[in-house]
Amino acid sequence: MRMVIGLFLLLLCFLGTIFFRRYDGTIIPYPVLWYLFFIILGLIGAWLVASSITKSTRNFERAVNAEVVRLKTNAERIQLDFDKCEFKSGSFSREVEDQNMSPAFLFAPGYLASMDKKVTETVHQSYLIYTEIVHGETSQFISQSFPIDLATLKFYVLNDNITLYVDRFNRERFVFELKK
Repeated sequence: MRMVIGLFLLLLCFLGTIFFRRYDGTIIPYPVLWYLFFIILGLIGAWLVASSITKSTRNFERAVNAEVVRLKTNAERIQLDFDKCEFKSGSFSREVEDQNMSPAFLFAPGYLASMDKKVTETVHQSYLIYTEIVHGETSQFISQSFPIDLATLKFYVLNDNITLYVDRFNRERFVFELKK
C-alpha cells in the first residue's frame, strides 16, 4: 500500500511541478508555493517508495532466514566427505576505481592527472558439488557460492567446517552451512 501511495505522490509531483514551473496565470494564487508543495509531495512519495522497498526486502530476508532455521532443525545433518566433493571456482576480475588515488588527482597537474585511476580487483568465489548415493540413488548437492578461494574451501571441508542440511522428505531442499 505504501508503494502505491508513494508512486501516486510521485506522479502528482511530476504533474504539479510541470504545470507550475511556467505558470503565469492569475486564477491560482501563489504558484511558487504550489510548486514547492508538489516538490514536498514528491519527496514524501520517494520516501514512501524507498521505505516500502526496504521493508519488503527485510521481510523477504526474515522469511528466508526462518526457512533456513526450520530446515536446519528438521533436516538430516551430513558432514561432508572430501572424496565425494568436487570443487569449482567462480572467481572473476573486474576493474574498479582506486579510491586511494582520488584525492591526488584533484591537485595533480599534467601527467599524474591523466593516469588511469582504475585497478583490477579479483573477487574470489568458489562452490562445491557434493555427490552422495542413498538407497541406490545418486544425489548431487550444489552449494551456494562462498566468498573464499578454492584452497580455503577445501581446507574448510577437510576440517569439517561445512555442514550439509538436507530435508528428510524432499531431498531437493538443502542448505550448506559454513562455520568459520
